[in-house]
Amino acid sequence: MDSQKTEVGYVLSIQDYLAFLDGLPTVRVNDLVENEAHLRGVVSSLSPDKVEVWILDEGTVAPGQLFKRTEKRLSINAGDFLLGRAINPLGIPIDGKGPLSKTRGVDLELQQDAPPMQSRQFITEPFISGITLIDTLVPLGKGQRELVLGDTHSGKTPFLIDLMVNQSKLGTICIYTAVGKPVTAVRAMIDVLAETGALKNTVVVAATSSDASPLIFFTPYASMTIAEYFQKQGKDVLIIFDDMGTHAKVYREIALLGGRSPGRQSYPGDIFYTHARLVERAGKFNETNGGGSITAIPVVELSLTDFTTFIPTNLMAMTDGHFIFSAELFAQGFRPAIDVATSISRVGRQTQNRLQNLLSGAIRQILAEASQLETISRFSGELPQQTQMILRQKTLLDEMCKQEPLMLVTPEIQIILLGLVFTSLLRDQNVYFLQRNKLKILNFLLKEPKVKPFAKALLSLKTLDQLVAKLELMVPNLKQVCA
Repeated sequence: MDSQKTEVGYVLSIQDYLAFLDGLPTVRVNDLVENEAHLRGVVSSLSPDKVEVWILDEGTVAPGQLFKRTEKRLSINAGDFLLGRAINPLGIPIDGKGPLSKTRGVDLELQQDAPPMQSRQFITEPFISGITLIDTLVPLGKGQRELVLGDTHSGKTPFLIDLMVNQSKLGTICIYTAVGKPVTAVRAMIDVLAETGALKNTVVVAATSSDASPLIFFTPYASMTIAEYFQKQGKDVLIIFDDMGTHAKVYREIALLGGRSPGRQSYPGDIFYTHARLVERAGKFNETNGGGSITAIPVVELSLTDFTTFIPTNLMAMTDGHFIFSAELFAQGFRPAIDVATSISRVGRQTQNRLQNLLSGAIRQILAEASQLETISRFSGELPQQTQMILRQKTLLDEMCKQEPLMLVTPEIQIILLGLVFTSLLRDQNVYFLQRNKLKILNFLLKEPKVKPFAKALLSLKTLDQLVAKLELMVPNLKQVCA
């Protein structure tokens, strides 16, 4: 027997899930070790006189116990059989549906370096969320990394469900990562995805709040590794990390327990590197590297809308933009409750066509002007006609951007909806008219057979005036619908 296979180490000390071993002279970080009771641990760091090991399985470890090197690295078995299933970061099913398919997948290491620039492509393909506010005003591209941050109870979870359901309909593989969530929240998410039919295209990777901290820490790495498996088959993947604030806190706990020096807000000094090397594995890849894309949506919950704290600003620095969810907007009935003024997408605009860009620019200008005029209008009795028009257009646009859950609106229909604000249909109407008739208009646009070719033709237009002129042809029909 090879001496390396019998390489062993003895437990010097154990504190909760953190063990320090003496021995294992040639072991490497991320190697797996195992004791006689088949409790597994992963080597997390190496010192001149001891080896730090995070215990992954539940069981009793005592000083003096022997751990042997297993010749395996921390990895997960990835394959198509994972679709429709919920697993923990070690690949063990947690959904009560029995063992995974006997079809062998590919064993892939969890900790991988981000692919180099040569393997990537310029992002030119739009990531269609099916949500009017996003696709028009804060658009995403396939392979983009977009941070979602906001208060508690600001509608982040319903938004994430909408994204997964809509993307599943478009054939995208979705991977939902539950990082330290309560068991009930994970179960509720699986049930919603099953009810909507999205689960068949989704893999849920979860470590609940009752799991050991090392398992919670490795959860996003496991889900990213699975995403890379599908991406290398040329598929488009959406991966959601919910949430990275919990992940940072778990890493802080492990680092402090291991005696590492605390930095800002007691987080370890390499917290930025830890998160950055994860999200940088997303992107749009060329054919040599499998093609396909990984669009990453990390989530972080804020306290009292303060997004200048350490972890949110770190994540902002390593992503291509962010959606800021507002509990105040959510309470006012906005769905999704995204604050357009403070949300940005640095990549998405290059994936829009000319008309979408022009429409987006015009709407943003109206919203910006209206926010300034709203302040002035509070101190003025009678407002000029132009000011009244801008304020009315703003309320109409706000209403148009509200969207019911689980509704997929294609970009062409979104252009019609937002363009109608500039037509004679709504020019002299107030927001109450739109509230009464918006659903009728939307149903007409989605179900009338002639609308689809008409909407497709709009994408080739070059100016907003051309768009308004074309939409005026539809106004008589819409007036009948609203009658």
